[in-house]
Amino acid sequence: MLIERRLLKNLDFALLGAVICAILFGCAMIYSATRWNVRLTSSNPCLYVKKQAAAAVVGAVASIVVLGIDYRYLARFANVLYVAGIVLLASVFVLGTPSKGAMSWIRIGPVAIQPSEYAKIAVVIGLAAYLVQQDDLSTLSSFIVPAILALVPMGLVIAENDLGSALVLAPVFFAMMYAAGADPKLLGLIIGVGLFVIVPFSYFFLLKEHQQMRILVFFNPGLDPRGFGWNVTQSVIAIGSGGFAGKGFGQSTQARLNFLPEHHTDFIFSVIAEELGFLGAIASLALLFFIVRRGYGVAQSARDRFGSLVAVGLTTIMLVHIFVNVGMTMNVSPCTGIPLPFFSAGGSSLIATMLGVALLQSIHMRRKKIVF
Repeated sequence: MLIERRLLKNLDFALLGAVICAILFGCAMIYSATRWNVRLTSSNPCLYVKKQAAAAVVGAVASIVVLGIDYRYLARFANVLYVAGIVLLASVFVLGTPSKGAMSWIRIGPVAIQPSEYAKIAVVIGLAAYLVQQDDLSTLSSFIVPAILALVPMGLVIAENDLGSALVLAPVFFAMMYAAGADPKLLGLIIGVGLFVIVPFSYFFLLKEHQQMRILVFFNPGLDPRGFGWNVTQSVIAIGSGGFAGKGFGQSTQARLNFLPEHHTDFIFSVIAEELGFLGAIASLALLFFIVRRGYGVAQSARDRFGSLVAVGLTTIMLVHIFVNVGMTMNVSPCTGIPLPFFSAGGSSLIATMLGVALLQSIHMRRKKIVF
């Protein structure tokens, strides 16, 4: 048997159940958001549900393989995995195809792969393996190597014109550094410099015009209501029109009439809020935050520092995706094109998230001696 039967007793069944519920709920909402759009589905209302279900099956098979591997072996090959993640990101410049303004996808026949989703996991493993070897993280010089490990993939993803995915790694870096024992005052100083020095510099000298416009319309959607402000305006209308109990499953006018772009991917939460209302939106968020809470619980109960840091990194990726995506739909954060875990349509996002959960389960299963 691929997985020790006795190890299976240590599975976090609450986390497993929550993930299954999230995947099923996501498939239902994707169906609801796409079934009316003939141009999107080519007259096959189940097209995107089938794609999402296929990705879930692939993710489940890959997860079983991951569960059978002792996560501590990953520390031995962390450098290889990190380099592989960087090579995968760099390969986009040779093999990638542009999509929605970003060069972040590799197409192999009918299958599209987004390397940045998998590279995030490799970066977390590489960073965790380095940090466990450091006894002192109280000086600025001790931040140099970890920062390089995070900045290299961030730079590659930014070069692919995918700013949102790149920015996910920044809070992951700080969360892992804090969990590794870095001086909180030093972390606060670096974050302050980043917010008040690096961010303004990047805005004026590094960001492209369309990226600057996304930030400007975040502060004033009326600045370009039919252009860069359209998405967030329609999203806010969808969420507000849902009211307390929603319009009903499949009754999202913003999605059915195509006022809301990317309603099955980036703005799936808007469809949830419009169709299921405040109650449905809160319930869906509660499910996601339950998964996040279990993830941080795995970090607390891990048997070693490496497992704890990996769990912190993987869980923070999910948490950042949730905050940024939901914030984007409500105009409390700029539009960045980051998917909502388990809910947004997208094979790479779903498979990578499932692999991350499988790693969390591997850490949880091996947190103590096997129960006979």
